[in-house]
Amino acid sequence: MMTTDKIFDILSASESHVRGELIAEALGITRTAVNKHIRKLQNQGINIDATRRGYKYISTDTLTSITLSSRIASLKLPITVIVEEVESTNNSVKALLSNSELKDKNILFVAPKQLRGRGRLGREFQSSEGGVYMTLCYSPNNLAVTDSLKIVLLTGLCVARVLSKYVPNVSIKWPNDVFIDDRKVSGILLESVVNEYLAEKIILGIGINVSNTISDSLSHIATSLSMHGVDVCREDIIVQVTEMLFHELAVYEKTGFDTFISEYMALSRTIGYVVTVSAPNGSITGKAVGLSEEGNLLIDNNGKIEKIIVGDVEV
Repeated sequence: MMTTDKIFDILSASESHVRGELIAEALGITRTAVNKHIRKLQNQGINIDATRRGYKYISTDTLTSITLSSRIASLKLPITVIVEEVESTNNSVKALLSNSELKDKNILFVAPKQLRGRGRLGREFQSSEGGVYMTLCYSPNNLAVTDSLKIVLLTGLCVARVLSKYVPNVSIKWPNDVFIDDRKVSGILLESVVNEYLAEKIILGIGINVSNTISDSLSHIATSLSMHGVDVCREDIIVQVTEMLFHELAVYEKTGFDTFISEYMALSRTIGYVVTVSAPNGSITGKAVGLSEEGNLLIDNNGKIEKIIVGDVEV
């Protein structure tokens, strides 16, 4: 661990100011070196109060690699953390996979905002400052390409669990949206690196509206946590979602989606409702009655069960 990281760990573990000479003694460095590393932390956007009493880390909603890495490491998750403002976190992760040092690692890529966020079916995903824009890239042990849709469903379930800690009336719309009441708060985009029939890498892009501004053009269909009176640091949401995903994806590889199906059904705002699906081959209206083995939506269309592989759902 680098000296700068060690100093941050000392400060983040203390609820009061830590004197510079104590840090220097603990790490076997000079007071001048301590000051140098403190300035480095401050230049990275980390809020450190420096007074005659010493140094104190003050948590803010600023996203930095060092603060997020520290929290992920404390959970003993084998994940490399990168925080950077980019056009798209999914695109950035895919570019990193050609890097020999990172291609075999799990990666959590977080952007304070995205300049060109992408949603499902190639749509733009608004990604202004204040939201969570993250991509978790991991190497599954034995996942088939046909597991991809169920991984999306499981990701939506994990996001819904986390958001339910803060607000009521959280639900999931097939296949990739999480709602509060009747408005979307989160979207998910899965991509993968495939070798024949197996997924070598799963790339999970997740966007969650936390305190970002919702544009007037989307205010009738989208919402944020802050619009429901929730004041939470984005880092808290990122850490909780990452921890839950990492755990539940491992469970999924052992047991499949059956472990999660009853909870998913209970939170679904699609299954059990009359819906209209706009699919590539036309629109279908009927009652959503369940999921196929692959996670496709099953629609009862006048007694005929239709399997929806891709499409937009309106409830």
